[in-house]
Amino acid sequence: MKLPGTATRIENIYIAMGKLKIRPGDVFLDIGCGSGAVCLSASRFTDKIYGIDRRAQAIEISRAKVPSGTFLHGDASQILPELPKIDRCFIGGTNRWEDFFPMLLDKAAEDCIIVADLARIGIAARITAMMKEAGIFQELLQIHISQGYDLAGDMALKPANPIFMVVGKC
Repeated sequence: MKLPGTATRIENIYIAMGKLKIRPGDVFLDIGCGSGAVCLSASRFTDKIYGIDRRAQAIEISRAKVPSGTFLHGDASQILPELPKIDRCFIGGTNRWEDFFPMLLDKAAEDCIIVADLARIGIAARITAMMKEAGIFQELLQIHISQGYDLAGDMALKPANPIFMVVGKC
């Protein structure tokens, strides 16, 4: 089942997991959890998985993929105040990020790592600016992935749209 929006590519999930450095017992939050693929990857490191999505269908899919996780339907800015302190956060959904980002910072544990995976450079620039203002900015990455395919008896590469990854550490 395909959800509206841009799905997080598995290669980007691998990079995000490396940047997040999730430890056993960490509280992990995925804002815009979509298909649950990022939560599934995070569940290999911790059993404290939370996901938020505005799409009821996404919550159902994520719950099926990670039955031990807690998945909440609604707006992140309304749900965040009810959550425990967050140790690691992946932002895959940027709907109303200006509203939820300050709340996320309030919920962030002392050494929280936040990774935002973004398809649009304008939002990447604004999230970078907010992280810099909060004093947590670590890096901005532009990730290009190309996949091979057969072409005239040889191999060629077909590029996917680049993704911007913004990393912050509290």
